[in-house]
Amino acid sequence: MPVIKVCSYNIRRAIGIDGKKDLKNIHQVLVEINPDVIALQEVEMVPGVVGISRQAHSLAGLLNMNYVYAPVHRLKFGSVGNAVLSRYPILQDIKHLLPDSRDERVCLQVDINVSGVGLSVFNVHLCLNQVSRYRHLKYLLLPIIQESVFPVILAGDFNATPSMREIRMLNTYLHDSFQHNSGLYGNTYPADAPRVRIDYIYTDDKTRCFDFAIFKSRASDHLPICASITIPNSLG
Repeated sequence: MPVIKVCSYNIRRAIGIDGKKDLKNIHQVLVEINPDVIALQEVEMVPGVVGISRQAHSLAGLLNMNYVYAPVHRLKFGSVGNAVLSRYPILQDIKHLLPDSRDERVCLQVDINVSGVGLSVFNVHLCLNQVSRYRHLKYLLLPIIQESVFPVILAGDFNATPSMREIRMLNTYLHDSFQHNSGLYGNTYPADAPRVRIDYIYTDDKTRCFDFAIFKSRASDHLPICASITIPNSLG
């Protein structure tokens, strides 16, 4: 069965613990992790501007990967959103709206072809409202995930700790890759003194995680996470 490394990383627009914006630091972290698929949150995109303001485009070019970007929050001259980078061909992408009266979010679904094997990657950055997070997961995303013709990976910044209701609910449907943690670290935020785990990589019953790690870095206020996952040998 194919094996892929999946990374999830909230890069906070490439603003490090020192308060300075430097996309080279994010790039270096990703080079060291060397994932096949990357789910990024808080990615800055300003059309027509090169360098740090087209972060998904720049990182994909530096890493020689395909990418899809989905805006979440509009800025005066651009947006901040989610991006999925992939070494494999992208079949399609779908933006799922996660409505909230004060803090609307987007889940980016990207279907990829892993050497003839289909895989759906869902990249989320859930809102700060716990009631909305539960509803988004239970009533919007889980039905889509359960109907997927491809194996599924759900990754991102959930803004929720493992003891919270929405995570406990999600654990009854999907598998938290953290149970295979082989590293020294258990929390993901804040990066300089991690106190909570709010970043996750989930697999469904068709996929299997066999290794997981949290990586130390000061390139953002979150720590990057990575899971090694096997997927079945059929496209659909």
